[in-house]
Order: sequence, then C-alpha cells, then structure tokens
Amino acid sequence: MKPRAMGRLSLLLFWLFASFAMPAHAEGHGGGGGGGPAPMSFVVNLPSLKGDRYLKVDFVLEAASPEVSNEIGVVKPRILHQVILLLSDAKDSILMTREGKRQLAESIRQAVNKTIHESEKTGVKEVLFTDFLIQ
Repeated sequence: MKPRAMGRLSLLLFWLFASFAMPAHAEGHGGGGGGGPAPMSFVVNLPSLKGDRYLKVDFVLEAASPEVSNEIGVVKPRILHQVILLLSDAKDSILMTREGKRQLAESIRQAVNKTIHESEKTGVKEVLFTDFLIQ
C-alpha cells in the first residue's frame, strides 16, 4: 500500500474510533441545550449473607441551579467519597426493593447537599438512577 493511502486509512480509522468512542451525552444532540450532566458511576462490594455481591449504580444529580452544578463539579471527589461509603453500607436485600432504591436516592441527595452546604430547595433536588445492577 502506498504511504498516501495508508495515511488516509489511518485517518479514517481514527475518525471511526473517535466517533464511536464518544459517549452520547457528550455530543450535545437532542434538542435545545447541551447534553446534561454526565452520570456518576459506581461499583462497590455489598455486605450480603449470600456471599460476594456487587452493586453497579449510575445516577445523575438534578441541581436546582447552574451554580449548584458548578459547585458539585468543584467538590466532586468529596461527593464520590461520601457516596462510596453510603453504597458500601447498603444491604442487597433492601436495595432489591423499589422502596430501598427510593431510600438510597434520598440518602445520596442528603449526603450531597450536606457536602455542598445546600438544602433540598437550593441544592440537589433529586437523584435519578440511570443504571442499577446487583450481582
């Protein structure tokens, strides 16, 4: 293959890889504004009587204002730490229920608002699960 053809092939392969490697929310498609906040993702061990269990959970924090979203970004390591501690104490038997998931979302919301020194009305209004798997 000629060097020029190889250069084109390399460019095409790079473009294809970059196109498919980008997460959908980063592209900004879908109407009016940008893509919204990226989900926070976690995988933790769960205490269980059934042996080793794992929880994989992704969620988005719905902030009351853009300023709160910025503050979340600034203290994100603290938020990640608090959520990991919270998730690590959760019981799989409780998380399997709808009410258990609702309680977990509320606990995460309260922990985040405490971390950013805000209330439900001025800070994080809701925690929205985008992925939830116990294995």
